[in-house]
Amino acid sequence: MKAGAGKVRITPPVGIPILGHLFRVSEGVHDDLWAKVLLFEEGGEVGGLVALDLAWPMPEGDYVKIRDAIQDATGIPGQNFMVSCTHCHSGPAFKPHPGFPIPLKRQRELIEPWVEELPHKVAKAAELAASDMREVEVRFGRVPITGLTYNRRKRIPEGVASLINVSAKESRYYYGDASEIPESIRQQYVHWGMPRQMAEELPPSIPDGPIDPDLTVICFDGVAILVNFACHAVATAPPVPNLISAGFPGYMAELVEQATGAVCLFTTGASGDIRPYRSKPRGFEEVERIGLALAAGVMKAREGALPIEDRKVKVASEFVEVPLREYPPKDEVSRILKEMEEEFERARSQGRYKDAKRLLDRMNALDYPIRYFDWIDQRGTVRIELQAIWIGDVVLLSIPNEVNVGLGLELKERAGTDKLVLVTLANGFYMYLLKREEYEEGGYEEAACRFAPGSGEMVVEAAVRLVGGRR
Repeated sequence: MKAGAGKVRITPPVGIPILGHLFRVSEGVHDDLWAKVLLFEEGGEVGGLVALDLAWPMPEGDYVKIRDAIQDATGIPGQNFMVSCTHCHSGPAFKPHPGFPIPLKRQRELIEPWVEELPHKVAKAAELAASDMREVEVRFGRVPITGLTYNRRKRIPEGVASLINVSAKESRYYYGDASEIPESIRQQYVHWGMPRQMAEELPPSIPDGPIDPDLTVICFDGVAILVNFACHAVATAPPVPNLISAGFPGYMAELVEQATGAVCLFTTGASGDIRPYRSKPRGFEEVERIGLALAAGVMKAREGALPIEDRKVKVASEFVEVPLREYPPKDEVSRILKEMEEEFERARSQGRYKDAKRLLDRMNALDYPIRYFDWIDQRGTVRIELQAIWIGDVVLLSIPNEVNVGLGLELKERAGTDKLVLVTLANGFYMYLLKREEYEEGGYEEAACRFAPGSGEMVVEAAVRLVGGRR
């Protein structure tokens, strides 16, 4: 097998809006963002992976622009590339939005040239990779990482207490510390109308949902290390300064590159509802702590990695028509939300906290696609790409969503191989992917889900077919 890797800086201009943690604007650069490209070839078959230090790999279906640019620059078919991102939350926005505290005209001046140039910069990284192809040994390794992440969907009798929600209306979503989780849940009950004394008598709540502990590496010795781990890259959440940063994936990659001399590419697993534990916010110290822990795991997995004997490369895709969630007409939403808010206030004032909780979930699900994005008028279906790239018995499987961990674990169980590497937020971006029952439970992920109930199961079935098609 031959492999090559290249990287190009894609840091945007200071002042550009930040995509992540609501509406922030960058005030400087803490560390650079990179586009990294890995190429591997065996017997004339070529596969490639793009890893971007961005929250998305470009909006919706725009990732094909990156594929086209790579094909134009290298002659390698664009469909052979998996375009992924690290999902860092301190990178640039892709589109202007009135929520950012700078004029839309200025937003366009900052965002549009950067977005237009991005595919060409990625193509440059691909050219560097193609120009430095060399024979390599390929090895696969994996270690468990526990104690670093938790599932933020805390299941309660009323559904889900989202560990990032607080009661205060002026702070709709909460990005707090591990020590404050029990109090955060009490605050939510009080906000729903439970008397404070009753809330104080609740037993302390701690995260108890599933995680995926697998830290997986594919080592192209001397050239690149491909890393996969299921965790939201959100250690840069407020009150951390509003600086451009690749977050802990970037810090981890930098440490690994210094130690090995190889290009390190981070991809994110099924991390829709998975966050890192965070101690008291201390600027970027938490980024370094989490990045160091992951880098140590990568080095351990690298040491124990075993050769991939049958290294044949194959690339395949399956396109799935997924039903979109449908909402009331946009001109009626304000009236509906006002009526629901009045009913919510009645329920909480009367102590009917279960009813209030359910109403709040419905309000958030209706408000989110207007407040933060503009998909309230969406109808019908959307065609998404699932892609599989095999290297021997190792398979990289892409899904263009933030996939909740329950679906990810089910995919690993049903894949027919213990070497499935699930790469989410790849080849497009369509927000969250949930199990059917998670729609009923409510919570942040449900409000931020564009697809109709049952879509998660539909995507899993298609992915299982795709992965099984090679055997």
